[in-house]
Amino acid sequence: MGKMYFKYLRKPTATNVLTSSEAMHYFEVAMFWVGWAQPTKYQLLYRIASTFICLFSTVYLSVGMLISFIFDTDMKSTNLSELLTILQLLFNAMGLPIKVLFLRLHFSRFSDKVKDILGRLDESCSNAEEKREVHRWAVRCNAAYLIYQAIYSSYAISTFFASAFVGTLPWRVYNPFVDWRKSWLNVWKAGLIEFVIAIFGITQGLMSDVYALSYALILRAHLKLLRLRVDKLCSDPGKSEEENLGDLIKCIKDHKLINKYYVTIRPVISGTIFVQFLLIGLCLGLSLINILFSTDIWAALATINYINGLIVQTFPFCYVCDLIKSDCELLERAIFHSNWLEASPRYKKTLIFFLQRSQKPLAFTAGSIFPISTRTNIQVAAIDIFDIFEARPVI
Repeated sequence: MGKMYFKYLRKPTATNVLTSSEAMHYFEVAMFWVGWAQPTKYQLLYRIASTFICLFSTVYLSVGMLISFIFDTDMKSTNLSELLTILQLLFNAMGLPIKVLFLRLHFSRFSDKVKDILGRLDESCSNAEEKREVHRWAVRCNAAYLIYQAIYSSYAISTFFASAFVGTLPWRVYNPFVDWRKSWLNVWKAGLIEFVIAIFGITQGLMSDVYALSYALILRAHLKLLRLRVDKLCSDPGKSEEENLGDLIKCIKDHKLINKYYVTIRPVISGTIFVQFLLIGLCLGLSLINILFSTDIWAALATINYINGLIVQTFPFCYVCDLIKSDCELLERAIFHSNWLEASPRYKKTLIFFLQRSQKPLAFTAGSIFPISTRTNIQVAAIDIFDIFEARPVI
């Protein structure tokens, strides 16, 4: 069973390689369990379950935390550090429905189109080495999802047990049916209910965080393969001018497909990453205040781990966006430095057209306002750090 589950992380063989579409395998498995996919059987039952999962794990999770924060009398007796911890979790939970609902509304519209484009790009992989390269990038995407799943799940599990053993609730979600203050058993009952709701919500949150990274990695894979094909243009002395021109036209068609793929995924990624930057700025500010005014070393260390989790939400994708820009520049150079000096005038004119098309980089933006890059990610963190230290009173 374990081998079957992890077969999408296997090494490539001569006859058994993964396709670009299979890079999202574990993501699609998670889609089924959180109610995003539509099975062929029991569709009505699945829709009912999907509705309950969405309402409880996204909407009720944030609303329940907000109700407890406003009306729970215990909140008045909490210290500043505990209050800030609850606030940073509350704001993160309130942003969850926005990210999830935005992604769900758009994902079904472009996922099939993306698979079709990736399938056509895979058809251009004519030799075994190119197919193995696609396999390696698909494995990286699947591994990235499992790493995110492990990080997010470990946070949920550790938070649940740490709270339960001290006799409190992990996320303070309002529960009108179980009073956790009455007994130790009720603490575990209410905590388990919270955990089930939270694990579904956290899984959907990580899906909205990791899908952009997976799509960007596959984009890099096909940019690299296209660059390798460009390097081989006019390098075979046995090919005629017409055959060389045909190879160049195939590269142009592949580049057009890559641009179509980029245009398809760009609007959805732009919206979700914009929400992510807003949430990270707010939660990071609260976390830094928590560290500055915290008197408990363990609470401060826990907040630092939470900050690391916030950075992981956007930093890998921002870094990959920088790499995609570099890949576009390398493709442009490969076109210019390809073997075209002795080619026909028709070939040269076609190559100039290809070079002009390649000079437009594939750049992602957050909300069509500012570029998604490592620099932007660092600036979001740096602004919060400087603001906090400037606002801190001098003792």
